[in-house]
Amino acid sequence: MRPNRPQYYYDPPPRQNWLEKLRPLIEPPLAYVTFLAGLGLALYLLSTRNARYGAHILILLIAFPVHELSHAVVADRLGDPTPRSYGRITLNPFAQLNFIGSFLMLLVGVGWAYVPVNPGNLRPNPRTGHMIVAAAGPISNLVMAILAAVLWQSTLPALQTVASATVADYIFRVLFLVAFFNLALFFFNLVPIAPLDGFAVLKGLLPYRLVYQLEKFQRYGMLVFLAVFFVGPLLGLPLADWLIFRPASSIANVLFLRF
Repeated sequence: MRPNRPQYYYDPPPRQNWLEKLRPLIEPPLAYVTFLAGLGLALYLLSTRNARYGAHILILLIAFPVHELSHAVVADRLGDPTPRSYGRITLNPFAQLNFIGSFLMLLVGVGWAYVPVNPGNLRPNPRTGHMIVAAAGPISNLVMAILAAVLWQSTLPALQTVASATVADYIFRVLFLVAFFNLALFFFNLVPIAPLDGFAVLKGLLPYRLVYQLEKFQRYGMLVFLAVFFVGPLLGLPLADWLIFRPASSIANVLFLRF
């Protein structure tokens, strides 16, 4: 007997994901002025004792939007009109962000963004289409990390010739942090726990029989997520460090030729 195939449910989020009072600042053309102001603030903070907040802003303004835009564009190309209907096929970075997730990212360095996708519309089928859409986000973070390293390696000879050691060190720190945090997002999102992208990727790779069994545990995904990333460290198991930050640091060092 063939196993029942997993069902894909779609519960669209509310269209309003930012406070109404902020809307004029996050819609073009003011959105791009706000973006540049935020980017300038981030670059300034990276040169102070509050460097970690500068890194949080860079993640929020660059890594998150590119990650979610990748989901949206791939879903659109695979036949799902949902991201386009929600205005997510855009270069406006604020269109991809969630207010609460963005606030927490700025405050504590842990946040999220979300693009609505209806897997039932995806080609060639919901399971495979959803896997491809889910993988697009982490892959975009990996590409950004590689581009940051390529930019550093390509500009290093010029910096050694015309720039001071202080300027070169600052540029290195900014680009290295961009690479490191994008790599961290790459590994984080590929952890196969719902609601992370890795769960959808895993479902796309497994046989239907196993996927059907896995779907039964999806409702407990958030509990497993909290156990792995918050309870584990309290018990002396730094799983996030093992799964995310150490691999991200190792690969960033390789990309920037720091052996």
